[in-house]
Amino acid sequence: MNSIVSFTESPSLCLLRFAVEAIDGIDKGLMIYYQMPGNKLVVQSALKTQDREWEIQSINTEEFFEYFRNERQRKGQYQWLGTEDLPFEVSNRNSLTIFDELDRNILLLRFPDESDQASNLLYLYFNPRYKSTFLTSEKQSFTTSEKSLMAQIIHRNLSTFLNWIINEKKSFEQFVSHTQHLATMFQNEKSKVELFEKRAGQSLVEFSNDILLELSQAHHKKANLSPAAEVLIRNFSGKISELKEILSNAFYYSLLLNRQNQEIIIEEWQMNIENSYARRFKPQSLNKERFGRAGELLSRLELAAQNVLNEHLPLTGKNLGNHCEKPISAPAISEALKKHKSEIIELLTQYPEQWPILREEFTPIKNILVSSTTKTNSKKVS
Repeated sequence: MNSIVSFTESPSLCLLRFAVEAIDGIDKGLMIYYQMPGNKLVVQSALKTQDREWEIQSINTEEFFEYFRNERQRKGQYQWLGTEDLPFEVSNRNSLTIFDELDRNILLLRFPDESDQASNLLYLYFNPRYKSTFLTSEKQSFTTSEKSLMAQIIHRNLSTFLNWIINEKKSFEQFVSHTQHLATMFQNEKSKVELFEKRAGQSLVEFSNDILLELSQAHHKKANLSPAAEVLIRNFSGKISELKEILSNAFYYSLLLNRQNQEIIIEEWQMNIENSYARRFKPQSLNKERFGRAGELLSRLELAAQNVLNEHLPLTGKNLGNHCEKPISAPAISEALKKHKSEIIELLTQYPEQWPILREEFTPIKNILVSSTTKTNSKKVS
């Protein structure tokens, strides 16, 4: 079929294509069917091209509208006709053909159409000189009963195909309807998320302006955010306490650079949100003399955890190990934590402000804290 998806076409048009391609001995096909959009009769013909391919064409038969309308109201599944029975055909009688029975070589088939309670019409023009394999040299034509049986078989097979196409089309339309519904839901949810992000971003900008206002009043220096800095803040995904510290650092840095009596403008590059946490954390956390090997381990894991979260990945042992400065495996992390468990508990207790991501997000560390708390409470009870 010419259509990529056959059931996107009218079922009647699919029937016409199938009939002329599937049935031997046909020279031409003509389909007259009711089309709901526009409330009109559509006439399509199937003709063979010079390349022996079937070509579908629309035909204007307005002058025969009444004839087709009356024919669609008639009963009977099939009827053999001659060209003289069709007002839209020029009579061209041939003799001595296999359809010699009253020279009727045009098979009219009727198929009920639920949309207007009439029948759609399919005319199949058999070649008068077509030689059927059912005929022998002694038998040159079909009898009336043989042609009736042929018409019944053709009608039954085409009805089966038509019902299948109609059901497939209904299923396809249901699929399209569900898909469109899902697409609408997705778009609505996307719009809600975008609106939420927009409002959340605006809230962050307003919060930042309040922080700058406090700093401005304290230092008698007016300060505002540049447009680029506002965009950066709208997309900020860290903690509010971190944003406050970033803004304070940017304000004091700008204050040093600022000339007297000039308004301070906080620029994007002065904030450097992505690297501010690492810069603040790294010098202190990697101090071996202060924290020892256990502290060094926690600090390296904390930096790796920050990188994992920045990439919006789950904080698992595998992801944490892959983001370490020197990648290590998840089992190696577990072994190291187990080896330094007592020192880790002591460090976490002694320095409650250190390693916040590991404390709050990394399950093995959280389990160590829970086990330490449980053990301490047990001792108190006993």
